[in-house]
Amino acid sequence: MMDIKQYQRVNESFQRRLIYHVGNNCGFFVELNYMLNAMLYCLEHGLRFQIYFDALSSAGHPPRGLFTSQFSVLSLSPRAHKHPPRGLPGEGWTEFFLPFCTEVHEPFHRRYNFHRPPSWRRIIRNTLRERSFRFVVWKLKTMLLTVIGHVKAYRVYGERVLLGQDVASEPATYYHIPALGIQGDYYQVYGELARMVWRLRPEILARETEVVQALRLPPHYAGIQIRGGDKSSEAQLIDGRPMVAALAPADGDSVFVLTDDVRLLNDVRAAFPRVRFFSMCSPTDKGYDHQAFSKASPQVRKAAIVRLLISVDLLLAARQFVGSITTGPSVFIMKVRSDDTAVRAVDCPSHQLKSVLTLTIDRRAAISALLSPSSV
Repeated sequence: MMDIKQYQRVNESFQRRLIYHVGNNCGFFVELNYMLNAMLYCLEHGLRFQIYFDALSSAGHPPRGLFTSQFSVLSLSPRAHKHPPRGLPGEGWTEFFLPFCTEVHEPFHRRYNFHRPPSWRRIIRNTLRERSFRFVVWKLKTMLLTVIGHVKAYRVYGERVLLGQDVASEPATYYHIPALGIQGDYYQVYGELARMVWRLRPEILARETEVVQALRLPPHYAGIQIRGGDKSSEAQLIDGRPMVAALAPADGDSVFVLTDDVRLLNDVRAAFPRVRFFSMCSPTDKGYDHQAFSKASPQVRKAAIVRLLISVDLLLAARQFVGSITTGPSVFIMKVRSDDTAVRAVDCPSHQLKSVLTLTIDRRAAISALLSPSSV
């Protein structure tokens, strides 16, 4: 694992800086993936990486058809920001993780610091397909908000500061950073950074110990993720049964399940009665909806995120894992454990997995729809 103190020394040595907005209306692990790519971009270009993580809530939507709900970037309407989205309680990133870099809290980042918008080529393609100029209007407004964001950042910090939209969309394929002793491909360096930042707070780790004891989860177990809810708006939902089948479990084997819908958990229990299933899924969970989540109270959102983090931490330690190339937690686990042959996708051949995981969600969804064994 990369030494965090060495990373901090190198990161703080850079003169120019980039402030990245984590929590810009995507699912938690989509955001985490974007953040790690931004960290790689900063190391590659000699930029000091800092984060803004004061709100993990809805910030509006781009025109329908350009992105789906999980990939909304920012609002076109000033009214959406008249009352800023309610942030999570506490200290942002350090509400859940131990710190690894400087965190800023200036509120202008909520509106003016966002993910890089699509290229003009993609905007024009969508405009022609939908026969509507709303994509062009949206793109122009993102350009205006970017200019305003840079001006605001200069007025606050007294220097030119790069924002999230300045990060290149495509990560490099190879990295050579002598100051950190880094020399390797994208997945090697991504995994090093991911393991460095994935340091849950002691109270969350204590809660994880309580969960393991309450569930009576054995030391050796496999894991899967079955996604329901609003994921259907951007990808075909995949049944959990082929995921369990891919594990080839023997009678009595243990499988930890990350799912947002208790009905999907019940389906695999019924299909594999001799397998022991464990999960943090609540009997009231009927599918995750990001918009509903964004409107929930800070306490409800924090509890849900803690539950998700514990589940993913347990899956990172599972002896086997099977997931989908369309879901954020699964993609994160597959990237971190990219050289582990016991980690697979049910909707992508293992020899193609590395080339697929860095694609956009629409392209991964298309591949998944062609190769997934069955749908919900």
